Amino acid sequence: MKKAIIIIILLSFCLPLSAQTIIDIDSSFYRQHQLNLQHQTLFRLDSTHALPIEQISNSGFRPFHELPTFDRFSRYATDVWLKFQLKNTSFRDTLSALFTAGGSYFTTLYVFDGQKMLSVAEASKLLPDNQRPFRFDGAYIPVSIPPQKIYTYYARINRFSLKNIIISPAIVSYEQEAQTKEQLLYNDRFALVFNYSFIAILLFLGVFTFVQYWLNRQPYILYYSLYLFSMAAFGIWGFEYSPYVSYFMKYCPFLLISLRQNFYVLLTQYCYFLFIGNFLLYTHSHPLITQTIRFLLRSIVVLIMIELGITLALGRYDWEVYLSIFTQVYLSVFGCVVLFFLYQIKTRLAFYIKIGSSFLLLGGIFGFLSSWLHWVPQSSALLEHYPNAFFNTCILLEILFFSMGLAYKSVEIINQKNNLEQAVSLSELNMLRLQINPHFLFNSLNSIKSYIVKNKTEEAAEYLTDFSMLIRSILQKSKEQVVTLQEELDTALLYTKLEQVRFQKKFDIVVELSPSIDTQAVMVPALILQPYIENAIKHGLANKPTKGTLSLLVIDSGEEIEIKIDDDGIGRKQAAELKYNSEGHRSMGLAINEERLILLNKIHNWHIRCHIVDKFDAENKPLGTTIILTLPK
Repeated sequence: MKKAIIIIILLSFCLPLSAQTIIDIDSSFYRQHQLNLQHQTLFRLDSTHALPIEQISNSGFRPFHELPTFDRFSRYATDVWLKFQLKNTSFRDTLSALFTAGGSYFTTLYVFDGQKMLSVAEASKLLPDNQRPFRFDGAYIPVSIPPQKIYTYYARINRFSLKNIIISPAIVSYEQEAQTKEQLLYNDRFALVFNYSFIAILLFLGVFTFVQYWLNRQPYILYYSLYLFSMAAFGIWGFEYSPYVSYFMKYCPFLLISLRQNFYVLLTQYCYFLFIGNFLLYTHSHPLITQTIRFLLRSIVVLIMIELGITLALGRYDWEVYLSIFTQVYLSVFGCVVLFFLYQIKTRLAFYIKIGSSFLLLGGIFGFLSSWLHWVPQSSALLEHYPNAFFNTCILLEILFFSMGLAYKSVEIINQKNNLEQAVSLSELNMLRLQINPHFLFNSLNSIKSYIVKNKTEEAAEYLTDFSMLIRSILQKSKEQVVTLQEELDTALLYTKLEQVRFQKKFDIVVELSPSIDTQAVMVPALILQPYIENAIKHGLANKPTKGTLSLLVIDSGEEIEIKIDDDGIGRKQAAELKYNSEGHRSMGLAINEERLILLNKIHNWHIRCHIVDKFDAENKPLGTTIILTLPK
């Protein structure tokens, strides 16, 4: 009697392990579009992750309703095997449909006809569409059953979803899958646009800043570019878990499967601390924050090595979950510490980094809490990693302020460079002025010497008086870069008078001034006219056999002033032929003045122009030269 009771108990215990109802499918399936397999499906757990199909198919299956739930940690502990049988009751139509196991990343479906395995199909949401059994969605595997055939299916499920840990086996029609996907795309349209825009902005700014680094070679621009790229990789990693999204990670499974989200978080933070550490340059003024960031950089490198060791070397993704939680807390705490130190820096440049870093910290903390506490959607049927509105918005604001900080620093660098160039140019300009004064003095003293040699003491005394007045005027303005137009004209006319006397009044002087010009208000470079007047006299009028005329015309041209120095001498071509300076002395006035004009335009952003016109008569004989000097008012 006791033996009979024991046998009955054992049979009652073992019966659920092997009993399974064959699921009949007929033409009504195409009207229902979906068939839930949970009630007729058995399951088995494989904690070794290595049982062959031959051993799996023998025994050990239990009813589906006894399937345990899986959380964030236990989802990596075991593979789940499902077993179900389908019969096509139709006498002529072959059943064509799709099988899905629900929220899993990898599904392998084995098909048996009696004792013979017919086919094996592997599907994954993480594969590119050209490698999937059903190219439009990696969660589905096509199934086909001929009329009056019974097929036994074994489905191996591993690497469950990070967010939606649901196993829900079902047979779905192609039409139903398309309609469902269309509805899901509509439901998630805003999330898709937001995520695509978020990633597009990051990639665009990453490329833009990298080009800026290539042009400027500033390390902080490179670190900011790497930060943007790593943040984009973080977003792409989560986005590519959707079956409808493919950037590049699906074509490189190492980036999507082997490397986890925590790796991209650590990589992003490493680039971020590199950026702010190099961007603000507070090594000497704030040594404590420098030490803190150096410590953080070293600790992040250690965390990255641990992360890679756990995932790549050991394959313990359950341990990686604990490391991910620790990383979030660790970075949040030290992020607050660094932010506290940043607020001690009282500069305009640091303002942008402080505000941007505040948004980054808030985005990380609220993004983590809102996801962990389910304040916002974690996932949908279409998007495995639903975009976190708190995090993405804060990151965009952070990028806005960081970009403003980059622009501000670029302006600072440009201003510093311009100031330095201006200082260098000013020094060069002073050196040129020092060359002009001795040059002018040399010519004037030569004139005095000429009078003394010729025993013309009275003329020499008169000449010396005018010369002393000119020297005094020059010395008074020796420290000034610009003078009034009236002062410049007085100096130029005094010099011209001296030259007229020296050349025994071989030329007349004509001066015309537009009445609309306020000569006391218009500023011009000091001694800008003298070299041109000297050149007109020395090379044009001095060699003319008859008496000439030197005209100085000051014309109002609206926004500009034109000063024309006109002579009716022998012309530049004939003067060159005479080789006036062949005795060894080389006139430097015009060459120095040309360099002065270039530097003045560069320093003061002026547009001073000098144009030389050679005059000829109808027979192409030279009539002299006109120098047109255009100055801003």
